[in-house]
Amino acid sequence: VLMSVIPLFLLSLTLRGIPLTGIRTFTPELEIETRIIGGKEAWAHSWPWQVSLRYATMPACGGAIIAPSWVITAAHCAPTGLNLLLNLVRVSRIVTHQGYSRRTKEFDVALLKLQTPLLYDEHVGPIEIWMDALRPAMSCSVTGWGSTRENGPRVNRLQEVNVSLLPLDKCNQFYRGRIRPTMFCAGRPEGGVDACQGDSGGPLSCFTGERYQLGGLVSWGVGCGRVHRPGVYTKLQDHAPWVADVMNSGGLSCGEAQTPACRLGSLPATLVAAGGEALADGGGEVGPGGVTEACPYSWPWQVSLQSEGRHYCSGTLIHRRWVLAPHHCNTKTGDMVVLGVHDLRFMASQSVPVDEVFEQAQDGSFPPSNDLALIRLSEPARSGEPRIPVCLPDDDIEVDDSWTCVTTGWGQTKTLDNVSPHSLHQATVSLVNLTASRSIWGGGLIKDTHLCTHPAAAIPCMGDAGAPLVCQKHGVYFLFGLVTWGSRRCDLIRPAVFSSIADVQLWIRDTTEDV
Repeated sequence: VLMSVIPLFLLSLTLRGIPLTGIRTFTPELEIETRIIGGKEAWAHSWPWQVSLRYATMPACGGAIIAPSWVITAAHCAPTGLNLLLNLVRVSRIVTHQGYSRRTKEFDVALLKLQTPLLYDEHVGPIEIWMDALRPAMSCSVTGWGSTRENGPRVNRLQEVNVSLLPLDKCNQFYRGRIRPTMFCAGRPEGGVDACQGDSGGPLSCFTGERYQLGGLVSWGVGCGRVHRPGVYTKLQDHAPWVADVMNSGGLSCGEAQTPACRLGSLPATLVAAGGEALADGGGEVGPGGVTEACPYSWPWQVSLQSEGRHYCSGTLIHRRWVLAPHHCNTKTGDMVVLGVHDLRFMASQSVPVDEVFEQAQDGSFPPSNDLALIRLSEPARSGEPRIPVCLPDDDIEVDDSWTCVTTGWGQTKTLDNVSPHSLHQATVSLVNLTASRSIWGGGLIKDTHLCTHPAAAIPCMGDAGAPLVCQKHGVYFLFGLVTWGSRRCDLIRPAVFSSIADVQLWIRDTTEDV
């Protein structure tokens, strides 16, 4: 997402000019002073894929080389802002898994794309992801420069320790059900061997009998080396398709609008209205929201839902295989999802049939409190521009005045006659709090599962059902809702109403993971 510089201390191997993955120069038997938790100092250059990520001159996390231009680490090690440093390897792109949750620690994986490919030599080389089943009691090695005791100082020399993989059910007993299928535990039930502070994101390397492969990344735990508190790791074999997708796309990640030169005017994200009064910003009357034609392909997650060649709703690409759309659009199996299109009269970059539609359970209320459906594509969207999924926000992310929010769609708009109904158009919108929206709409129409915005986002104003509400911060766009209904006349009094995705994140994750 951001251009950053991170110093990476790298180790590796080539043989007769051909780089070998997962090969150590040697595996010494010599015991050296105890390090990590219950481990020892590693022999120099014996883990050639190990890297150190340093922020503000201090080592912060580990990582592993998986390709000349790619380093893999934990998502919690990849913040949006990184400091420049010395001994530099420049990072051109940081791609964090779109499903990463700071609360549950799921999908704790990120990729760093290097601006200049690494040259494999005697000290620098890659490791492949372990794709076979990880068996309980299997012994693997974890490496890093973290503390050698809980709350102790970090060390300057690379440490290693052998840990045993533990059964998932046993680990869940220790952690009271917090261990998800995309995680695993390693250590010993009685404690004494573990990664510790500063080892996060570092590799857990497992020997196949011929070479080492990357089984996991240090993710989280309670303390260091405690009894019944083994280390918890990201299971990388479950993330291998995502890793391949990101690398094949050149590192284009979710939420990146690729045409920054063609942008919008700004309105604050939050706009509070008094009941019965026109919405206003700083005392001035709000105009129709600045509906304009979008720059071609500048909103790469926007898709057109079509039946027999006719557009009937917008949808939003949230994953290469999944689109989120309103339930009331009644999308059917066999309808077409058209991706990478700006003008509906011309050829799109990809058209994919709908494989299956998954709908939220309805409570019978009107207007519906839940108006969302997940659409599975019959084949994945091709990677790269102009087809990039939007990001889904973490459960604890809330919109405030520091965000810029936009809605986009096709169709005949009632706000500007010179905007073609065939071309994608856009409007910057501000949020209206629910209390003010309820006082304006009345009748108990606004539910807690709704988001409300400036009227320009309503279907009669924008001309489209299913238009997404995306809000941007630090150059990344997150999906917060899909338009559901609004004023029939496109007046400037009644806010547009969106179905919020905040309360359906678990449903989205469960549906897309289980199918």
